[in-house]
Amino acid sequence: MAFDAVTTLIKIVEAAEQDLMEPKLLSSLNAEGLMMVPLLETIKLLSYNLHFLQAFLVECKTKMNDGDTMARRLYTDVQVEVARTYKQNEIQSKLRLLYFGDYWVGSAEVKPCEDIHHRLKGIVRDIEELKDRILEEERRAALEAEEQNITIWDTYQNALKTENEVIVGLDIDIERIVNRLCYSYFMGPVLTILKNNNIDKFRKYVLKLQAMPLVGEGGIGKTTLAKRVYGHPITIASFHIRAWVVVSKVHNLKEMLIGLLRCISPITSEIYDLDEAQIAEKLNTSLMGQKYLIFLDDIWTTAAWNAIQEYLPENFNGSRILVTTRFKEVSEYLSMNPYLVRYQTFSDRWELFSRKVFRQSLCFPSKCVPIGERIVLGCGGLPLVVVLVSGLLATTKGSLEIWRDVARTLDGVGRYDNNKRISKIVSLSYKSLPSHLKDCFHYFGVFPEDSDISVKKLINLWVAERFLMPHNNMSLEEVGESYLHDLINRSLVQINELSIDGKVKSCSIHDRVHEVCVREAIDGNTLCIINDNHALKASHWLRCQTSYWPITRASYGNCGPNEIHYVLCFGKDVIHSKFRFVYPCLKLLRVLDLSLVKCSQGMPCEITDLVHLRYLALSTIGSLYEFRFFKLKNLVTLIVTSWMEKCHLQLPCDILDLPQLRHLHVDKRCSQYLPCLVKKDLQTLYWLKVASSDKKPNFGMVPNLRELGIFIEGQLAPSHLGSLVHLHLLEKLKFEVGRVERFCLPTGFPPNLKKLTLRYTYLPWKEMDTIGMLSHLEMLKLKDFAFCGPTWEPSEQGFRKLKALLISHSSLDHWNASSNHFPVLERLVLRYCWELKQVPTNFAKIGTLNLIVLECCYSSLVTSAMLISSAKSETLKGKAPLRVRKVGTKVELPVIESSEEESVESSEEEIVESSEEESVESFEEESVTSSKESSFGSSKELCVGSSDRVRLKARKSVRKYMKKMVSNSLNAFKELKRSGKCCNL
Repeated sequence: MAFDAVTTLIKIVEAAEQDLMEPKLLSSLNAEGLMMVPLLETIKLLSYNLHFLQAFLVECKTKMNDGDTMARRLYTDVQVEVARTYKQNEIQSKLRLLYFGDYWVGSAEVKPCEDIHHRLKGIVRDIEELKDRILEEERRAALEAEEQNITIWDTYQNALKTENEVIVGLDIDIERIVNRLCYSYFMGPVLTILKNNNIDKFRKYVLKLQAMPLVGEGGIGKTTLAKRVYGHPITIASFHIRAWVVVSKVHNLKEMLIGLLRCISPITSEIYDLDEAQIAEKLNTSLMGQKYLIFLDDIWTTAAWNAIQEYLPENFNGSRILVTTRFKEVSEYLSMNPYLVRYQTFSDRWELFSRKVFRQSLCFPSKCVPIGERIVLGCGGLPLVVVLVSGLLATTKGSLEIWRDVARTLDGVGRYDNNKRISKIVSLSYKSLPSHLKDCFHYFGVFPEDSDISVKKLINLWVAERFLMPHNNMSLEEVGESYLHDLINRSLVQINELSIDGKVKSCSIHDRVHEVCVREAIDGNTLCIINDNHALKASHWLRCQTSYWPITRASYGNCGPNEIHYVLCFGKDVIHSKFRFVYPCLKLLRVLDLSLVKCSQGMPCEITDLVHLRYLALSTIGSLYEFRFFKLKNLVTLIVTSWMEKCHLQLPCDILDLPQLRHLHVDKRCSQYLPCLVKKDLQTLYWLKVASSDKKPNFGMVPNLRELGIFIEGQLAPSHLGSLVHLHLLEKLKFEVGRVERFCLPTGFPPNLKKLTLRYTYLPWKEMDTIGMLSHLEMLKLKDFAFCGPTWEPSEQGFRKLKALLISHSSLDHWNASSNHFPVLERLVLRYCWELKQVPTNFAKIGTLNLIVLECCYSSLVTSAMLISSAKSETLKGKAPLRVRKVGTKVELPVIESSEEESVESSEEEIVESSEEESVESFEEESVTSSKESSFGSSKELCVGSSDRVRLKARKSVRKYMKKMVSNSLNAFKELKRSGKCCNL
């Protein structure tokens, strides 16, 4: 009987655990030099797995008595498998022989204890495979109906899947890992039996915090696999909190802590002012008492693990840590049972290759089949190699000569030499690039490994380096976007994040590809990486990763004046009070990026002597009034920000007079005047502060502007911004309001505007009709009470082309809209809309709608979105499904009586504003700015005109609403705690 075999094995294993502590056996083990811990832990793990099987068989018997045929089949399978394991391994006799010293292996090189340890680990693997089958069957039976309706996604990267993303052969691995991480979610009865029978093992192997390492060489697909597990619906449902961070080869504990904290709660740049202990305390507090999943990607050393794991609290509630690593010794340090990621089979490689080369189609031209099979065989089982080769061949238009060249390249690589294989394919891909793409690709080596690279920043740097050439009627920035998409289509660059409108927001390259990039750049004396182990040497590009300014009088002597053109610093926690730029080696510097370096006493005035600069990024505090920007006549991109949000920068007002400037980014409260002469090159301007005391801005002076952010202080007449109509090329416009009692929409908008963002504008919903009439508007973001009031009824004529809509922090209660109001809407994002109870049901008829994201909303809103998704699926018969993603859903609360509202409203003003500031913070693109301090504080100074009374009422309504929400949030937490939902496994 299977139950008897399991019970027998349990007795044998537990007896072995006791025998290991016998003096005779201890002396034998110590004489062999074998550590006790690995053997003892293996035996304990085996014991737990057997107890799990025992509990499962008890549950099976109960189900069998009720006529469950699947339970009977599983019971029989376990019978056969356990009996086979018991018989095949002869574990009892082997342990007895080991104890009496008569154990014989047959080879002098293998010691008896090593052999028995190897056998025990084999049994653990067999039992784990049996558990995987059990968990798969149980999960399928328990959650089959539920999973059909789960359309929750993890992040924008997952929810907005890219069209060229092809995943092949990972389904089994994904299900196994999800089952191992989340089995408490669907194995409740079995775990209850286990808990009742053996509380110690239940506590250690079910409740205790555990790491699950995925181990395999670089390029085998560990990160892809882990991300799929992390964003799996069952994973999302199983953990209260999930957070992930990339660790990389050289780990930075502070960056790891901040990265994890950023996934859990909103943070600002001031987090960097705290030390590691303070940030760790914040992380620990956020995780305490929660069932959490932490994903640590690409750990290289046990030191990195030791650095972070002490700050992850032991909650004894089934929390887990998912880890990817290339190194077996690291994986075994973290767990006795790491998950080995398999090499890809030939059939999976062939499918991946076919779909990537021929764009999702499996129709392979017959003339390419023989050479294609030869290439796929030569890829060595690594999906990364298949993807790189496919990206190269997808652009060759079926040229068999290039296919043969690839096949010959792979034929010359040894079967197990994957480092050489990747290097050769990357080199071949590089050689096949058109000349205009080669420098752009090599430039990725300037960024540190695993960098999340902003697309806008990357393209601006390419412009500064003169990599981009004008093409037809495209701007240089549009040319840069086309270059980037070409590299993405060739599989050399990966998409990290998409914006709400579906465009690429950030990108990266695989670390194995990055290694080749860096190596070739260093070998060609193009790149020098300065860290604590490598000193400065002559190179075109200089990447600084030090805690000090590396260019000193002692270090620059070997560098000529024409050798360093680029300096990029990544020392995020560095504060410089003084450092010099007068050295001859920097005389021809074209790019200086100090955006991640905190300068505490302004900037060295010598920077203005670097007259060849085309890209300058600074992060400082204080006054730069005396900074002579006018000397930098070649400057194309200028970014100047304060690294302390409450310390506003003071800049010269004539920066826009720089003759070649294309992109200017300054703090919102920095005054700038539009140029006196027409500047046709200016493309981007963030931010332009417009005050009531200023004269009307003449936007005709910057006719080719494409992106504009306007920060408003003081009362403006609607006609004050009337010249916006002259910006015929403007596609993106942002309004944010500071100390203003009344904001009015401008009398006219740019005629070709596509993207509009409003923040803190407090407009009534009826004014939305004006925005709806913008004929080219595709994306609308309404942030932080951009509109106020309980009801929005759109007009029939508006939003003909709107594809993406975001509403964040709103008092909207009734949204009376239909599919006719938003006929081509694709993405809807609702954040912190606590009053809104449902998405308009008629949205199910919007054929283009494919994503709804709901963050920090009530469950009724989620329910309505799911109903829309179901209705749309039935209508479209499975085509273009509507995905729904939820984060931070709250339970419904009883309506608060008016007397309670009045009592809350009577609280002190200072307390209300403080609570409000905490609750308003959210996962927005822009960091929270100091304008919030005065957003609500000056309503007492309002005039008493009729329109002002309306706005006064709106602001009071918002204040009242925020008080109510703080109270509701506390009640919600109490309700959850009372119902026990916070303690689920």
